[in-house]
Amino acid sequence: MNAFVAWHPGPMAAARMLAALALLACGFAAFATPVSAQTPKAPRPTLDALLGPAGDASRWRLDVIVIDAGHGGHDGGAAAHGVREKDVTLGVARKLGAYLEDLLGVRVVYTRPADRFVTLRDRGRLANEAGGKLFVSLHVNSTPPGVAAPRGTETYFLGLHRSASAQAVMERENAVVRLEANPNAYARLNDEQHIVQTLAGSAYLRTSERLAALVEAQFGDRVGRHSRGVKQAGFYVLWGASMPAVLVEMGFVTNADEAAFLVSERGQDLMASALFRAIRDLKAQYEQSLAE
Repeated sequence: MNAFVAWHPGPMAAARMLAALALLACGFAAFATPVSAQTPKAPRPTLDALLGPAGDASRWRLDVIVIDAGHGGHDGGAAAHGVREKDVTLGVARKLGAYLEDLLGVRVVYTRPADRFVTLRDRGRLANEAGGKLFVSLHVNSTPPGVAAPRGTETYFLGLHRSASAQAVMERENAVVRLEANPNAYARLNDEQHIVQTLAGSAYLRTSERLAALVEAQFGDRVGRHSRGVKQAGFYVLWGASMPAVLVEMGFVTNADEAAFLVSERGQDLMASALFRAIRDLKAQYEQSLAE
């Protein structure tokens, strides 16, 4: 287990730690912004301003969910058997959003509500500006041509990859930066910055890991999918989201059976329903802890 995940603070201690780390994160927020484009620094908010009166726990309720449909526009993502990743992710995102709005009463924000290209940095920026409390990035897995396609789902939260397969998935998803106008903007995410960013966001790791576990459990119980487990890796799209965040690989498009399932209306309904149940359960557990 990641060392940052092992400590279990109480709700208000966690709230104060989150706010303190938010102040710390202000010092690192400019890593993706060229110096020439930076504006004069505004005064940093105080800890009390972030927490609200008497550490108002309502500020930490999971009432704004950001759904990130991976890829889009000229970036089709993985493709095989006539199925494109960008179409599957957008289809599931829309269904999940409808479930969340209709059944949970939360505000849903889409990083891309239509088939258009959005940079990885802008996805995190959009989530933060919308006041997101939870970030869910949807993707579809694949294997190189000529390699027997495995099956199954896997859900990631931010961290150092611990296996070659996790590294391969991370590198494939991060490779989309080559389609962006300024791919060099990510060059400064080196090992040292990885550690600093992980420290700044460590208060979110336990919630991210918990959501990842709930998602994988629902995929198995609700949809009958084979779970490949909960994993960690350094996905660029998760870096920018200042909130608990997961990246979900919903199956292998290079597996003919899984591709057919993922592109079907029923398959997308079931995947969205499983994701909804995981978020619903996390919200209930998390907000119950705030009330205790």
